[in-house]
Amino acid sequence: MRKLLSLIALCLLSLCPLAAQPLNATALQQHPVFTSIDEALKTPESVYRLKLKIKADSLPEEIFQFVNLQELVVNKCRLSVVNVRISELAFLQRLDVSNNQLVRLPESLCLLSNLKELIISRNHIEELPNDIGNLLNLEYIDAWDNPLYSLPESISRLQFSLKELDLRQIELRDEELETMEKQLPNTKIQYTSTCDCHSTRGK
Repeated sequence: MRKLLSLIALCLLSLCPLAAQPLNATALQQHPVFTSIDEALKTPESVYRLKLKIKADSLPEEIFQFVNLQELVVNKCRLSVVNVRISELAFLQRLDVSNNQLVRLPESLCLLSNLKELIISRNHIEELPNDIGNLLNLEYIDAWDNPLYSLPESISRLQFSLKELDLRQIELRDEELETMEKQLPNTKIQYTSTCDCHSTRGK
C-alpha cells in the first residue's frame, strides 16, 4: 500500500509544474529579457526578466500575470505611481523604476521579501516606505537625485544586509548624513556633499 501511495504521489507531482523560486544571479542571467508585453503574454510562466519602454502613469496590469518575474525594469516611462499590486510579484529580486515621476513608493513594496536591488534614481521621492526594514534580502538602493533627506527607522534592520546606498546629488546636511550612518553603520553610503551652504531647505 505504501508503495502504491508513493507511486501516486510521484505521478501527481509529475503532472504539476515545479514550484517557482528565486534564481541565483547566474541562472537569472541565462533567461531572456522580454521587451514586449504581448510577446511575454504568450508564455507568461516563462517570463523572468522584463524591460519595458512605455509611456504610462502606472504599471500595466498585465505585468501581474508574470508570477515568476524576478527582474523588472521600467525606467524613463513617465510613471507617477507604482501599483500597490507590486507585492504580487513575490519572486522579484531587482526593481528599476528610475527616471520617472514618482513621488512615493507603496508600502506593499515592503512585502517583496526576495528583493535585492531597488533602483529609484531621478524621481521626486521624499521618503522610503516605513516598513522597508522588512526587506531583509535588500543589498542595494540607488536613490540618486531624489529629495530624500531622512530614512525610516525600520531601515536599521538592514544594517547587516544592505551593502550600498547611493544618495549622490542629494543635498544632505551633515547631521542628516550622520543620522543615516548611525542607522546603517555597515553600509557604504555614497553622497555628494554635506555642506549647509547650498540649501534653502527649512528657510
